Amino acid sequence: MIYLIGILCGLLNGLFASGAGQVLVVYLIFCMKKETHLVRAVSVAVLATSSIFAIIGYSSFVDFDIKKVIVLSVIAAISGFVGAKLMKKIPANVLNITSGVLIILLTGYKMFFGGN
Repeated sequence: MIYLIGILCGLLNGLFASGAGQVLVVYLIFCMKKETHLVRAVSVAVLATSSIFAIIGYSSFVDFDIKKVIVLSVIAAISGFVGAKLMKKIPANVLNITSGVLIILLTGYKMFFGGN
């Protein structure tokens, strides 16, 4: 089953650049009963690898503004490090609830306001 989840996460990441982390997190926490903080770290590692290969695939038909990519990558790396340090201090149940609420809010926003 874990291989199927890996395939699903890779496809979601490549197709939509979103959703794959939540699929992996939900599966590992609720189906495999793994510890929330560990699961989130594993999810980031898996998605980082998947994202590198997705970028290679996208680069064959999308032109990137390399300066923007570098600036955003540096900002994301710094904030990701800070977020990972803060995550250790947040209880698992709060992380799971916050994650679910954010997904609902973002999906609702997309549905009601039709962003691209």
